[in-house]
Amino acid sequence: MAAKTEDRRIQRTRNALRDALIELILEQGYEAITIQDIIDRANVGRSTFYAHYLDKQQLLLASIAGLRFLLMDQQQAAVQAHGGLAQGTFSFSRAMLDHAASHAQLYRAMVGKQSGAIIQRELQQILAKLARDEINAIIPSSEKTPIPIDVIVEYVVSAFMGLLIWWLESGLPGAAADVDRMFQMLTIPGVQAALGRGKPSSR
Repeated sequence: MAAKTEDRRIQRTRNALRDALIELILEQGYEAITIQDIIDRANVGRSTFYAHYLDKQQLLLASIAGLRFLLMDQQQAAVQAHGGLAQGTFSFSRAMLDHAASHAQLYRAMVGKQSGAIIQRELQQILAKLARDEINAIIPSSEKTPIPIDVIVEYVVSAFMGLLIWWLESGLPGAAADVDRMFQMLTIPGVQAALGRGKPSSR
């Protein structure tokens, strides 16, 4: 029982620090935030902060850690429903666009800033893993493809991130479903050719 109580206390503290950081980002931008600002807002001591995180960057990255699992779950559901890349679509893209639309104010507060670069690197790693998983699901590891899979993954993630940032900076013109459809139309034919596969099915 004591261990469970301690675990809940740790989670409450981390949630308070995460919520404080997000609120402060929206109010004044990531660059201007200090550790003192965060602990004042979260109402915790400095030693408590450093017991959990090394600095505000580690807290920022921890704040989006749950996104990885959310996207993995939503991708799996989409693959089961629509067939994923086997049927000519990347399933991670719609889930990511929906998440960005639901947290648009926070995303906009970070795009193009120092925090945006940090978040973008993290998102690129998450999306690269998701894209690679979908490719590996249809390509045996022993099969040689016309273009190396590492190159394909890099291309897909770079294209998606560019589109996502444009969408956010432009004020979310069009629904997530429309942006997702454009992403699929622009990328899937090239990916299928790079994998040595035939013409993809329509969504």
